Amino acid sequence: MSRFITNVLKLVSGSVLAQALGIILIPIIIRLYTPGDYGVFQLFVSISSIIAVMSCLSYQMAILLPKKDEDAVNIFVLCIALIFLISFITGVIFILFSDLLGNILKTPDLSQYLIFLPFVVLLNGIFLVLNNWMIRKTQFSGVATANVVNSFFSKIVQIGAGLNAVSAVGLIAGYIIGFLASLYIMIRHILADWSLLLNYSLSEMKAMAIRYKRFPLFTTWTTLVNSLSNQVAPLMLAAFFGPTIVGFYSVAFMVIGMPMALIGTAAAQVFFQKISEVKNLSGNFQMVVEEMHQRLVSIGIFPFLILMIIGEELFAFMLGAEWSVAGQYVQILAPWIFFVFITSPLSTILLVLEKQTVALAFNLVILVSRIIILLVGGLFFNPIVTLILFSITGVLFIGLMNFYILYISGVSYSETLKALSIYLALAFVIAIPIIIIRTFIVDIFIILFITGVIMLAYYMVIIYHDPLLKNEIGLLLNKK
Repeated sequence: MSRFITNVLKLVSGSVLAQALGIILIPIIIRLYTPGDYGVFQLFVSISSIIAVMSCLSYQMAILLPKKDEDAVNIFVLCIALIFLISFITGVIFILFSDLLGNILKTPDLSQYLIFLPFVVLLNGIFLVLNNWMIRKTQFSGVATANVVNSFFSKIVQIGAGLNAVSAVGLIAGYIIGFLASLYIMIRHILADWSLLLNYSLSEMKAMAIRYKRFPLFTTWTTLVNSLSNQVAPLMLAAFFGPTIVGFYSVAFMVIGMPMALIGTAAAQVFFQKISEVKNLSGNFQMVVEEMHQRLVSIGIFPFLILMIIGEELFAFMLGAEWSVAGQYVQILAPWIFFVFITSPLSTILLVLEKQTVALAFNLVILVSRIIILLVGGLFFNPIVTLILFSITGVLFIGLMNFYILYISGVSYSETLKALSIYLALAFVIAIPIIIIRTFIVDIFIILFITGVIMLAYYMVIIYHDPLLKNEIGLLLNKK
């Protein structure tokens, strides 16, 4: 478990300076673009993300599973071939139907940017494949560096483009450059494996495709449904309320998601590798799952509570008064995103146990529930009420999925609820001064200063009562 936490911390930390610069640049970028620009950009990202998850037919996840590198290589090459094929098909379809899609989403400006979709799908797919190969080879520092470079370069380009001519094309250009920069870093890290990666055969590729056929047959659809679940909100919000509302939603999600994704994504990647390893060795991973769940809860619960309390004020201060609506959206969505944060990394256990059909069923239910809620909200209510219904539905179904994963892992319900209650109570008690200050003091600088001090106190308590985490953080800081 010690090595596991070390690997998570490697992925989370990466280059601390570059990550800090990336987060600092967000307010600058957002002030350069309008909510409508962000709405167009979010729709472009939503469409490309949905296609990208299909680009390898989910075979990229199987790269981690074979015991022999020779088998993993054939899966690797199979993925690359599939990516090129699906990118080509994407180009043909969206060149023919770009105007139609722009009209459906009430965003005609989107049509002119869809020409870039096949290239983005290609880059995204290759990124996924290289990412899983590097995790297999435990090159966690390289993965962290690539992710940081992606974020940093994309934002630099977006700032430069925004200073010259404000439009969604600057956001899309930065998105593409970020992928190119990260792929350059990843390719440099796998050069040592180049001779191994060239040692493939069509017959072995076919054999691996058959051996792991459950991934395209079930996992692909699960992943697609999951991606649709994540992207259905901006697509349907655009169809009902237009790109400006999508812009507020996307910025809310980006600001809240960036720091949490650094932890959640890294934890998911290392957890997948660790669970695969433990399953092959002993098959008993109950302790790994329990400790992972508890740490995710302890790390995530306080910042989400803070966002529910001062989200609107925080966004208005960071991004400008016109973005206070995005802060309201964050306050509404925070409970749902918290459950996503603690459940998403653990969901990889369904792949390791080859319970693809269960994962597909869960994600189908979640997708259908979201479509129904967004449809009802779009037809009968305003965006605020629609997002409240959306968040409540998310908490319900993601929470059920979380408990199921813990159940099949042998983790006690009572212990899980006990841990969740303890951390929630601790977070709430420590946050009481913030609630009082927000009620009686309007100076945002005082509110933010007190919030920072209290947040530091919370994490000091968490680290103090987690000897393993305290030890690993100490070792990491000493290495710096």
